[in-house]
Amino acid sequence: MAQVFGEHFSITVLAAPDAPTALVRLAGEIDLAANSALTDVVDHLSTVAPTEVVVDLVGVSFACSTLPNFLARVHLSLPNRPALVVCRPTAKIRRLFDLTGMGQIATLRDSLPTSGPSEPNKGVRQLESEEDVAAHCPRPADRCGDQRVA
Repeated sequence: MAQVFGEHFSITVLAAPDAPTALVRLAGEIDLAANSALTDVVDHLSTVAPTEVVVDLVGVSFACSTLPNFLARVHLSLPNRPALVVCRPTAKIRRLFDLTGMGQIATLRDSLPTSGPSEPNKGVRQLESEEDVAAHCPRPADRCGDQRVA
């Protein structure tokens, strides 16, 4: 498990070399400040080469074009173009996905997968409430480099 914490975001990655599924949990503000850490996630996933990448957005409070850009990089950079599943997006993030055409490369789900050989939820603390998210990403960003979606 790898975790990265920025001033306004956190990223958790559960990906093992032999596991077919990788789980990426995003929380806080996914904007330009998170871009470097997201690039590192893409690099890590490229070495692990899962056949499925599950991206959990339950803790995302804001997102700009950095989020669809990250998903496109995951889709295009990984060997064998893994299945990309985006879980628990807000209504505004769904709208961002509609505007950017992300539905062509990712499947949206209202919940996390509950089974599978890699058990992506095992040992991971859920960020379900606004208080949980605020504990990890306490301050809103002053600005985003482009259009922000709450």
